[in-house]
Amino acid sequence: MDDGRAPRVGRAMRRKTLVFVGHPDQQSFCGAMAERALELDLARGNDVELLRLADLHFPVPVSRRAEDDRAPEPDVLRFRDAIRAADHLVFIFPIWWGGMPGRFKSLLELALTPGFAFQYVPNSVRWRRLLTGKTAELWATMDTPPWFYRTIYRDAGISELRRNTLEFCGVKVTRVRRFGSMRISTQGQRQGWLDSL
Repeated sequence: MDDGRAPRVGRAMRRKTLVFVGHPDQQSFCGAMAERALELDLARGNDVELLRLADLHFPVPVSRRAEDDRAPEPDVLRFRDAIRAADHLVFIFPIWWGGMPGRFKSLLELALTPGFAFQYVPNSVRWRRLLTGKTAELWATMDTPPWFYRTIYRDAGISELRRNTLEFCGVKVTRVRRFGSMRISTQGQRQGWLDSL
């Protein structure tokens, strides 16, 4: 409704952020980073929702395809609704065996389906990106030193989530952060990483 007043200038727009912890363990450094992300977004005056993979219950798909028309499980719908409501997504997850944890990938397979995240164009190899307008950040922890993961492993797991999944659906990834080596990190290093967020 137009009330005739000029829009406010110089004031940042409030955004809705989803912070998602893709680590299946409740107690992890990914969880500590999520708490820090939550504090920072709230301090900026944004609306923030925090979801944890460890709190969501759903069966790991075995033979299900994206075109399957079975109704999603309640927690998959909860994850999907949180994505729908958000302007900005922050995915925080560990790199295991070069990629994201299996349960995190399973959740993405169940949630980002045709009609919600993308839509194939009939009789064509093209598709429509249905999540266009959203942005995302990826924060990944790893035992591999980040420089080694980027140059030798070619950022495989991050590229999978960034290019093959989020950008396929229209989400623009604006920032990627890599933290490691977790296995040999000290408490001081971990605190430094939290302070750098």
